Amino acid sequence: PEGNALVVKTSSGIIRGISYRENTMAWLGIPYAKPPVGELRWKAPQDPEPWEGIRDVSKFCSFCIQRGNLFSATGEDTYGKWEGMGKPVGTEDCLYLNVFKPSGNGVTLPVYVFIHGGANILGRSDMSLYDGTRLALQANMIVVTLNYRLGYLGWFTLPALRDGDKLDDSGNYGTLDIIKALGWVRKNISGFGGNPENVTIAGQSAGGMNVYSMLTSPLAAGLFHKAIIMSSFSQSCKMESAEKKSADLLYKLMVADKTAKNAAEAKMIVLQKGDVWVRQYLISKKASDFYALPSKRASAVSYHGVLTDRTFMGIYEDGYVIPQSPLEAFRSGDYNRVPIMMGCTTQEFRLFISMVLYPPKVLSRKSAEFDPDNPNLSMGWFNRIISGPFECYMDRLSRRIFKKEGVDTMAGLASAHQEDVYVYLFDWNDEPEPFNHLIGAAHALDLAFWFGNFDSGKDSLFGLAWSKANEPDRMRLTETMIAYLSNFVRTGNPNSERLPVWDPWLSAPDRYNRLFLSGTKVGMIWD
Repeated sequence: PEGNALVVKTSSGIIRGISYRENTMAWLGIPYAKPPVGELRWKAPQDPEPWEGIRDVSKFCSFCIQRGNLFSATGEDTYGKWEGMGKPVGTEDCLYLNVFKPSGNGVTLPVYVFIHGGANILGRSDMSLYDGTRLALQANMIVVTLNYRLGYLGWFTLPALRDGDKLDDSGNYGTLDIIKALGWVRKNISGFGGNPENVTIAGQSAGGMNVYSMLTSPLAAGLFHKAIIMSSFSQSCKMESAEKKSADLLYKLMVADKTAKNAAEAKMIVLQKGDVWVRQYLISKKASDFYALPSKRASAVSYHGVLTDRTFMGIYEDGYVIPQSPLEAFRSGDYNRVPIMMGCTTQEFRLFISMVLYPPKVLSRKSAEFDPDNPNLSMGWFNRIISGPFECYMDRLSRRIFKKEGVDTMAGLASAHQEDVYVYLFDWNDEPEPFNHLIGAAHALDLAFWFGNFDSGKDSLFGLAWSKANEPDRMRLTETMIAYLSNFVRTGNPNSERLPVWDPWLSAPDRYNRLFLSGTKVGMIWD
């Protein structure tokens, strides 16, 4: 009976989930590690404390602390004047995951673990966009979403914090959180009816970068069996650069609380007082202190991490958790080889441009007021700025950064070592006017199709796109995309008899093949 099916024994204790939407079951806010607070800040995640009795897991837990932002839909009262300048929201106690499963299914199901994006400085797993209900039902699989440490709590390294433990000293705490979550899945997912020997990891944007880190890290070997990378690219940071970024934050904190007058004096105080004082000073700070520092307006490029050496994106080449950059790992073949699916959208950068040219409160209000079935919105000067040569430049930049560097380069390197690499290009851009022009096939738009979620609620990033007029085409497309994804999750091959053939990546001089996904066409293209 379903009442019993909702009660599951895990390695830390018994939990009770809930009957969820559309004939699914869900377990929300399951701890997969101890809260990384106090002395556990900037430490590798540890097993959660066991509990007695039955723990209720019927509600999402808090997401990791970050600046209020439109992407995470943290609310207008948290937004700053520009995106990237919001108030601190969320908590440091954030290491929880969520499990979605079709009800009444007695067979052992494949498992799909999704890692949210957000430049590794923002994002949350409890958004309606990532709700696993429809994907679990349509693909008949278990869907897991998770939170992990972000920003300076997720990636931070200074000599004063090192104690000789290779995990703690790596600075890759967000990376280790994801590995810890995958370890939890391996130990516990069979209790939910999942197959620990058939786990697929997937991530979009920074989540895709974190999938690359899982493919690169020896510590993640054997914890997953397929990988999907959406709208992302290889990224990592040398330890020298990581230390500089971390030290810069330390000096800013000291100036902000008047421990020092300026960065130069802060550096001198650190040298005088030594490592013990530095660690005690940093641990004494509230998590919100790191986000209360003055913030400059973020550009579309730097905020979303294209200029990776100048921005905060995490993933440090520490020599142990991440022995080398994902790029070098793919070049040499020294990575966790599993079937790989990867791709991007055709107009990635259009999302970022709107976030730079309009304050988040303005965008939020315009989106909330817009009726996709009665489109009557004029964006005025914004229409003129983004059209013509500027529009063409942004689309060329999308192709160079996301398609060429993010997809083609990595697919080409991987295909030298394995044959099961599948590449797609997403091109649905049938939003109502003016958003078919302003947003088009933008960054993250495809997530609604991969999850089957076309919601228009307050936390919906693209609710303005879903009209009755475009419903038939987008429903056909999402069904096709989820069918491909379901096949890939099960077998490592996205093909089946009822779908257009999706050939694995093959390269020839100046010719690259990929699956083209739009509202009117699905099939292989060469470009």
